[in-house]
Amino acid sequence: MTFKKPADPMSATDLDLVPRQQGLDATTRGVLAMVLGMGFQVANDTVIKLASARVPIHEIMALRGPLSIVLALFAVVAFGQRKRLGLVTHPLVVLRSALEAVCCLIYITALSGLGLAEFTSIIQATPLLITGLAVLLGWQSVGWRRWTAIGVGFVGVLLVAKPSASGVNFYAALALLAAFIMAVRDLVTRRIPDQAPSMVVTLGATLTVTALGAGLGATHPAAWVMPTALEAGYIAFAAILVVACNMTIVLAFRLGDMSVVGPFRYSVILGSLILGYAVWGDRPDSLALVGAALIVASGLYALKRDRPRKTATPDVAPL
Repeated sequence: MTFKKPADPMSATDLDLVPRQQGLDATTRGVLAMVLGMGFQVANDTVIKLASARVPIHEIMALRGPLSIVLALFAVVAFGQRKRLGLVTHPLVVLRSALEAVCCLIYITALSGLGLAEFTSIIQATPLLITGLAVLLGWQSVGWRRWTAIGVGFVGVLLVAKPSASGVNFYAALALLAAFIMAVRDLVTRRIPDQAPSMVVTLGATLTVTALGAGLGATHPAAWVMPTALEAGYIAFAAILVVACNMTIVLAFRLGDMSVVGPFRYSVILGSLILGYAVWGDRPDSLALVGAALIVASGLYALKRDRPRKTATPDVAPL
């Protein structure tokens, strides 16, 4: 049994970026878009982690929201999807938006307490979780090789998280929980009707994330702080980055063969290693590096096994 045909919320035509005869071929553009999208993602995580050193997480969510909403609305209008704005209230879009908001809160909390590379490596377990959940739901069947790959991937997660006799690092556990919620979110995304464009879905998530941040802030008004000019800049830059990340990842999978484009999602780990060292001087130990390698290897194997089916849909970063 295989997945239901995934929704096609945004196509290359929606973006007016259909492949052209001259210049780079569509798959090469897809690869470049994926690498660029991963760059946006790790840059977003970096500036959010910098801002969260002093600014409360709910405040970051609330302050980043307005600019993200404006950018998402602009994209909806620019891509001629204004008539489909009403689909933001579709039950599955609402469910996905709620999952996105909860995930965002947990995601940023985990990011604030882990090294950038460690956090990114754990989050890359999301595709393995998607496969496991899909099997449990009866949407897909896999053989022992795929189960072995999933097991190897989670051994990698354990090497990064480093559980001890006293338990698992709290923030590592939160990162894994965020990855699990992202997997559920992406499975829900597969069921969203074709008529709902990706930017409308993104807009719904942005609205919900902002509302959750503002709501949490309203219950703890004393916890708000006045951001410095630099912190405000971080938050505004993150709003731009997260919308750009969503758009480029969707574009990558629409332009290129998933089996070719998909592996380049793991470039985000290299980016997190570089930025983690450049900004904070982080140097993951050998166990963490081996764990990250196992996560990447298991994910690449899963992509190879999925190649004949070509059923994957783009997974986007949390807002």
